[in-house]
Amino acid sequence: MKKGGNAEGIIILVVIIVALIISSLGKGGSGQEGGERSNTQSRNESIASREAPSEIEVSLSTGNASRAYQSFEEYIVVNNRGREPINITGWYLKNAKDRRPYNIGGELRYFVSDIAYIGKATPFLSPSGNNIMLDIILDRGERAIITTGNIAVQTPYKIVSFKENICSGYLENMEEYNFTPSLSRDCPRPSEESGLDRLDVECRKFVERLSSCRTPEFDTRDEDGSICRNCVNGTPLSNACVAYIKERFSYAGCIAHHVNDEDFYGDTWRIFLSRGWEMWAEEYETIEIFDRFGRLISSRSY
Repeated sequence: MKKGGNAEGIIILVVIIVALIISSLGKGGSGQEGGERSNTQSRNESIASREAPSEIEVSLSTGNASRAYQSFEEYIVVNNRGREPINITGWYLKNAKDRRPYNIGGELRYFVSDIAYIGKATPFLSPSGNNIMLDIILDRGERAIITTGNIAVQTPYKIVSFKENICSGYLENMEEYNFTPSLSRDCPRPSEESGLDRLDVECRKFVERLSSCRTPEFDTRDEDGSICRNCVNGTPLSNACVAYIKERFSYAGCIAHHVNDEDFYGDTWRIFLSRGWEMWAEEYETIEIFDRFGRLISSRSY
């Protein structure tokens, strides 16, 4: 009985050892397969991160990039051709400087590409300068005109990245500013302004002849050459009329009275990269735009 018991104990011990070995091998194999799956998944995610999402349909226009030499007038255009809105804040642009050899002292040299990030913008330029900066959302069919530099003159209105609207034409027609390309001139017609019917006949006739998007001149000289405190564009008018015109027909007045109109906003954003020198070469250039994850969204060569 004792010998039989010992033999039985040995058999049980061998079975346990074999089971432990098989279990260990199984875990090791499972771990290896898990590691392979993990590595494969990581590679797939890495590849996916470099591919532009299929729902993003963006096209690039070279604008005047091949012709402009000053950063404040050099621009390109980004168009949303897709069906969904696109947030382009955090995207960046890159030129092809690293692909073009430059002859420096008889030797060919390459330089690092220039990169410029797209920041935030204000929905409209605040007349007081208190601009609220938000992400730039390109709705379906909208575009962004991206200027390499910025507008140097910052008075009477501070110019930052913004979206065009039905009052932008007042800025375009001001001598202080020079926008390239020109801002849209689609201001409300003076003859259609509310409250005009409560003014005197002479005032109404004068306002109906005013040009859209132009700020009248006040305190000008009359026909005799004398300063006329109640003159607008050289025409003497009633005090009520002058006050009405001052209140309405300027960029600030237009914003105050039309910011809540349904058709207030246009479909074009004006983005300024604030670079002090041009970014795009005259020839042999490639414009690339990447999203915030570094995925190439679109490119254009010339």
